[in-house]
Amino acid sequence: MERRSVSDLQQHFQKILRDAEGDKELVITHAEETEGSKLGDNYMSIVLRTKVTGIRGNGEVYSGSFMTKHYPRHRAIAQVMRNADLFINEAYVYNQILPQLGDIAPRCVFADENEIVLADLKDEGYMVMPRLELLDLEHCKAVVQCLAKMHARSYALKRKDPKKFEELMSSTIEAVFPQDDAPCMGSSMDVSINTAINHLESLEDTSDELRSAIEFVKSLIGKSVEIMKTLVLPGQGKYDVLSHGDAWNNNILFKHDAGGHVVDVKLIDYQIPRHVSAAIDFHYLMYSSAKAAVIDENYDEIIRSYHSALVHHLGKCNVPEGDVKGMSIDWFRNELQKHHMYGLLTTFWLVNAVLAEENETVNLDDFSADFLEEIEKFTPVVTRKKAERIRFVVLHCIKRYRSKETVGK
Repeated sequence: MERRSVSDLQQHFQKILRDAEGDKELVITHAEETEGSKLGDNYMSIVLRTKVTGIRGNGEVYSGSFMTKHYPRHRAIAQVMRNADLFINEAYVYNQILPQLGDIAPRCVFADENEIVLADLKDEGYMVMPRLELLDLEHCKAVVQCLAKMHARSYALKRKDPKKFEELMSSTIEAVFPQDDAPCMGSSMDVSINTAINHLESLEDTSDELRSAIEFVKSLIGKSVEIMKTLVLPGQGKYDVLSHGDAWNNNILFKHDAGGHVVDVKLIDYQIPRHVSAAIDFHYLMYSSAKAAVIDENYDEIIRSYHSALVHHLGKCNVPEGDVKGMSIDWFRNELQKHHMYGLLTTFWLVNAVLAEENETVNLDDFSADFLEEIEKFTPVVTRKKAERIRFVVLHCIKRYRSKETVGK
């Protein structure tokens, strides 16, 4: 992507910051732009950090740091990946939906179909946890509580003003698993399943349990996209909410106190908003980003933590008591049961991004417009770390959510 000149950068930020700060006489005197993320940490945009200084209209010194996500128009695969729809979604969420929901994301300074400019929270102590390390119990609970807050507030809006909520959600676009047959990101799902099978078959484990699990995973080939399309159809459940859609480690900002404990969470990257079950976000987070030991030992504790926060925020939003009772922990467990395939299938997709070492990261600039054909020929490096993760998630999902009779069918 071609960078702006220093003068163009100053003029651009002066224009958007005059509106954002409500100061028509603000003058930006200096702007400096640097890389905002490493290869492998962001796939659907180009992220740059910009530090600016200037003078306010009242003569006071002004300074700020901002993170800008740019639509990667230069990429040959942008159309296949429906990148334009993703950016339209995110700009819409920041401009129209998040202002209704409160302190869930960083402050948005500017958003349109080409770029999203957010306040850079690094100087306030927010950080993304190391991708390869995955999240421990404390961090998982902090994230599900933040998701519960977003879900509860969106449901309260839906309950209070159904027409307004429907209008808000009707302008979002399903860009990953659309109901049409045109190429999309979701079309590569079977490729990810085959990669997962290769990883599972690389393990020395020859147990009947794993062999049966591999047969089950193989049975998903040719069915996965339709399964996902069905799961993301909007508004299928009475208590469906606004979901984040992409709540994995790299889209979560944590703030810690002096002792290293989490005191706040912000969610970023709202390119896949949906009106769906709250279980979608929960499964996606846990299977993509939680340490295996946390899932193994604390899964029910995290479910309870999510549900407790959900009830708390529903109450704060004055949701009718009958609805709160309806959204019981048994209801949520049933939602998790009904939507478990979303968590499993997205694991096959995400594991190669989440656990990619620096020498394994994929540069989407290297693919052409024939991405879907090229990705079928692209073979990610089989590593023990990824194989063990896939094995763990598959077996956990089968044991937790699928009866013995369904395995291998």
